[in-house]
Amino acid sequence: MSAIRDLLEREPVCLDIVRYLSQHNDAADTARGIADWWIHRDLPSTATALVQLERHGIVRSYVVQDATSVYGYTKNPLLRQTLHNYVDAAVRTAAEPA
Repeated sequence: MSAIRDLLEREPVCLDIVRYLSQHNDAADTARGIADWWIHRDLPSTATALVQLERHGIVRSYVVQDATSVYGYTKNPLLRQTLHNYVDAAVRTAAEPA
């Protein structure tokens, strides 16, 4: 889990994707859809983040009929809960007064 935590602390686009997925567990979309609709980021940084998240088992991808990859959240309930707790803690920390 420390590698995942390091990734999320180092890569804000990865954190944005995980934050979205922790609130929308069954969401799935292409890299472009994720960039445009979920996190409002550019496509190259979103695509890079998805590769990193897939490498860590956070997202999974599958190919649809026109060879486009669609990404969705891991089905691992323990990993989902751990990520949800991490996102909640990050949100609480960011909301605390300085």
